[in-house]
Amino acid sequence: MPTSSDYVLLNAHACISSVSCNNATTARATTRKHQTIEVSLLPARPPLPSDLLVHCPDLDPSAFTVPPSILRAVEKLLLLRVAIGCPPDYISPKDCDYFIYRLDATCGPSLERILCPHPFHDDDVGLLCRGDHYIIAVLEGTPTLDVYDLHLFHSETPETWSSRQVSVEEPQREFPLKVSRNCYRLFNHDTSTVITIGGEGGTMGWVDLWRGILLCDVLREQPTLRGLPLPMPVDLMSGNNGNGFELGCPKSLRGISFINKDKSGQPCLKLVHLQADATQLPYEEHDGLRSFLMHDWAITTWNNVRNTKMTSSWEDWHEGQRIQASCITVDNQLTAELLDSGLFLDNKPQDGDGPGRALQNLMVSDPAPAIVAADEDVVYLMARVKFLDPKAWIVALDTKNKTLRGAAEFGTEREPDARVLCCPSTISKYICDESGCCCPRCLKTSNSGGM
Repeated sequence: MPTSSDYVLLNAHACISSVSCNNATTARATTRKHQTIEVSLLPARPPLPSDLLVHCPDLDPSAFTVPPSILRAVEKLLLLRVAIGCPPDYISPKDCDYFIYRLDATCGPSLERILCPHPFHDDDVGLLCRGDHYIIAVLEGTPTLDVYDLHLFHSETPETWSSRQVSVEEPQREFPLKVSRNCYRLFNHDTSTVITIGGEGGTMGWVDLWRGILLCDVLREQPTLRGLPLPMPVDLMSGNNGNGFELGCPKSLRGISFINKDKSGQPCLKLVHLQADATQLPYEEHDGLRSFLMHDWAITTWNNVRNTKMTSSWEDWHEGQRIQASCITVDNQLTAELLDSGLFLDNKPQDGDGPGRALQNLMVSDPAPAIVAADEDVVYLMARVKFLDPKAWIVALDTKNKTLRGAAEFGTEREPDARVLCCPSTISKYICDESGCCCPRCLKTSNSGGM
C-alpha cells in the first residue's frame, strides 16, 4: 500500500447527507439565500477515496440536482461549487454558490462563501494558498491569439474580483516532431487543469495535458504568461496509418502533479501517460453503450526537475518508468481479494466458458500521480470491468517496482455515464489536533480497504 499518510484521494463529487456529520472536520456557513450549509471530510487511507459530506438542514436532499464539486484542492484549502436547484444539464456559475473549505489543526475547520465569480469553466480555475490568505485565479482565452483574461480574487479584499489582460511573452517552442493531420489540436492551448507551484511570485500553471503549460506569476504587479511544453503523445500521433488519432479530452489518458520536494529534495513536475491496446466491439443492445476488449495497457511517466527555472526546453523532461500491465506483479493476497470483489476473474474459469480477466484486461483511465515525495513512484488509476461501468475501483501502481500496491472499490452508486474523479490532496495533514482526529494517519489498518 502507499507508504505516506500525508495525503488522501478526494472524491471530486461530494455526498449529500440528510443528517449532520458533526466530526472534527465539520464547518458551517450560509448560502446566498441564507440556508445553512455544513461540510465535513470523511478521510480514508489511499487508495480508498475520501468523501466530502454536505448537509443542508434547511433543504431536502432532492434540491441538489447535481452533487457539490471540489474544483480545486491545494494544501489545506478546497474550492467548492454548490449548485442548488440548477438544471443538471446546464450549470451556470452565476446560479451557484462557491465556498472555501479550510482545515487548520490550530484554528479548526472553516467554511467561507466567496463573492460570485465571473462565469468560468471548471478547468480554468486555480487556487493559491498564502498562509492565512488565498488567491483564486481564472485564465480565459480571448479572440486575440496569445492574449488571455486573468480574473483574480484575493481573500484580503473579498468584496471584489479584479480582471486584466495578460499576454504570452515567452511562447512555447516549436514541436520537435511533425504533427500529424488528426492531431492539429496540439496547436491550440485548451486548459485541462490548473496546478499550483507557488514561490515568491505565486506561480500557477494552466495545463493543456496534450500540449503544455501556461505559467503565470499571479502575485506580480504586471503578470505575463510563459509556455512550458509537455512530452508529446507520440503513440497517438503515429497511429492510424500515420494520420494520428483525434485528440479528445486528455484527462482519461494523462495526469500531472507538482511535488514540492521529491526524494532528492528538488521540486518536480510529474506527468503520466496511459496507452491502451484495445479493440472496439459492437454496441451493446441493452444500453447502447460502446464496448471494448482490452488486450493490454501501459503507463509511462516523465519527470521535470528544473522547475526553479521553468525553462521551455523539451530536454528538461526525462522519461521515468514505462510499465506494461501484463508485466505488473500482484501478490496472492491482493489477487484473492480482487477475485472476491469481481474486478478480476480466475484465469481458469470452472465452467470453461470464456477467458479469465487479469489486470491487463481491465478498462483503466484517469491516471493520477501521487503528490508527495514518499510516494512519488505511485500512480492511481480508475479501473472497471467494462467501459463506463458504474462500478469502479481505484488501483495504486508502484511504477518503480512494477507492482500493484493496493485497490479499493469505488463508484458503485453512480450512473453509467457519470465521470468518476479522484484527486490527490494533502489536506489530511491539517486535521490532527490534541483531542484526537480521524485523519488517515490515525485510521486503523482494518479500514484501509485490504491494503
